[in-house]
Amino acid sequence: MNEEETRIQNLENEVKLLKVEIAYLKRILGLEKEKKDPEAWKKLRSVGRKISNSWKSDKQSWQLISETRR
Repeated sequence: MNEEETRIQNLENEVKLLKVEIAYLKRILGLEKEKKDPEAWKKLRSVGRKISNSWKSDKQSWQLISETRR
């Protein structure tokens, strides 16, 4: 790779990093909403159901929450 190709590659890498930084700043400043993946939410609900179905405890949920806060 010659010097010009290396410089071009470095500039392309810098542009990629700047795009990531801009997207981050837009998100934290509220200018751009983070996109939600509906498929990820479906998987999360499925995992939650599996956990709740296999959960074994004699205590009510409010009791467990109360204990974790102590």
